[in-house]
Amino acid sequence: MNSQNILKYWGQRLKLTLDTSEFYDYEIGDSKIDFDVDVLDFDTEIVYPSLVIDSSCVDNLDSIKPWENEINKQYTGETCDFLVRKRTELGWTLDFVFNRNSLPWSSGSTFYYWGILNETNEQNYLDNNLSFSFTSDGRIKWEKYHMSGYCHTISGYTQDSYVASGQTSVLCTGGTSNDFNLTIVFRRNNQYTDCDLLNEGGVNDYITGFTINNPIDVITGATPDTETLEVINKNWLSNRDKRLGILKIYLNSRLIYKIKDWEEIVPSLRQSENIIAQIFGGGTTGSNNLHTGQTSFELVNVKYFEEPLKYPNIKHHYLSTIKPIYNITECQEGCMVIN
Repeated sequence: MNSQNILKYWGQRLKLTLDTSEFYDYEIGDSKIDFDVDVLDFDTEIVYPSLVIDSSCVDNLDSIKPWENEINKQYTGETCDFLVRKRTELGWTLDFVFNRNSLPWSSGSTFYYWGILNETNEQNYLDNNLSFSFTSDGRIKWEKYHMSGYCHTISGYTQDSYVASGQTSVLCTGGTSNDFNLTIVFRRNNQYTDCDLLNEGGVNDYITGFTINNPIDVITGATPDTETLEVINKNWLSNRDKRLGILKIYLNSRLIYKIKDWEEIVPSLRQSENIIAQIFGGGTTGSNNLHTGQTSFELVNVKYFEEPLKYPNIKHHYLSTIKPIYNITECQEGCMVIN
């Protein structure tokens, strides 16, 4: 793309996405100006309205690991006040600072979970679970159980399931010898607002009907008290394309992993009596034991943004907020990107 003669577009407003290599991730002209001038000032932190979870308001974060935050629940305290939504307009960003404390990678285990907790019923946990973990040989792995289906010649449509997973290359030793920063970004292909968040591949695709809590209301003519019936179904699967986007992982602000057509998790309570939550520092039981475990690495800092941060913002956040505070050694060798 860099070799194209873009001068032929003179006189017009140019929107250009430039990905110069697999090791950098620059975007130009994604707004009314060519760049965000805030990212040029590395001495000043940027205030992000989308930052809804910030562990700086928690004393001794590692002592409360795993840190559990229920979805759609308002948390209010002296220094913490946030609510995590089931789905955002365009995506999300997770930001971690870890310290291995000289532990082997086998002690890393699961460090993040999103979805239904401790659920053993497949109809409740399919497409309702996601975890990130460290592997024993020093990679970052993501895993989730998804619904699938096929048309049987006799029985017709038949539901099935599968495990989706992926992993980075082995993390460079130098960049993880002391404190290190991991940033995980999901950016959906399509942006949705308002009711489209519910209807375009969202939780309303689960709804198959309504239940009436008090049948006598129907007889008396009173307005019935109803509940929506959420069930994973063929309609949900048919709208999978509306949940696809790009997942990227950065180590110390360097891109090390990128995968396209990655399906977001839109959590749903369905018929479960458990809760939907984010867990920082560990996983959960249930989900066919796919997400068990708790990291032994020290969880130094956690942030969750309800927007997919762009590379300049990730770099700025790293240089202005992370590197000056923590004991980080940069990678000396190249970091491989996997597509």
